[in-house]
Amino acid sequence: MFKKDLLKLYYDALSYYAKPLHWERKKIIMAVIFLFIYFSIFIADYDVRLFFASIHNDFFDFIFNIGHLYGKLYLTIFFFLLLYLSGIILGNSKLRESGWKIIEAYIIAGVLVTFLKSLFGRWRPYAEHGNFSFVFITAGPNEQLSLPSGDVAIAFAFSTIVAFFYDNKLWKIFWYGLAVLTAIGRIYHDQHWLTDVLLSAFISISAGIQINKQYQFSKVKR
Repeated sequence: MFKKDLLKLYYDALSYYAKPLHWERKKIIMAVIFLFIYFSIFIADYDVRLFFASIHNDFFDFIFNIGHLYGKLYLTIFFFLLLYLSGIILGNSKLRESGWKIIEAYIIAGVLVTFLKSLFGRWRPYAEHGNFSFVFITAGPNEQLSLPSGDVAIAFAFSTIVAFFYDNKLWKIFWYGLAVLTAIGRIYHDQHWLTDVLLSAFISISAGIQINKQYQFSKVKR
């Protein structure tokens, strides 16, 4: 059973990472437009940082500290173990698959985010090197690992999977809302630029959506 799940992770990861190689012309054009828009947002990074620096108070400190906690790995690990082990013990494949989807999303998105962090070597805002300062291909220190955001990747990977557990708008809004809180909080706490959190959110959401689709497709095949 565990071996089967590992193979599922391997093939889902391979499918996600290799997907751009199989894009048709229309998707390539859309990707180019997306990249153009994304890199244009870099211009707004500094102004967004200044805005969030200007609104610091006790209330926002409390709110965005919640987002900070949500972006930590412990929640992902807890729910993965809870659902996955419960599914095995109870012989409930739906619970087991739910837990495995959570860890899949974390690993698939996390590997790409970690690779890009080291590839870009972008300075964090508080380092005061500016938002266009990069040290390409680096292993650190942490001040040079800003793009993309790891916490935001964790939050959105978790939320994208859990949001699909139930087909309910309020349920989805709640979980995505927590992830957005994490993203805004990383800017508020001067740990990341706007473009850092946007890229992380895109990576995790796209990974989570594909994982959900892969599981739905495998159920249809059965």
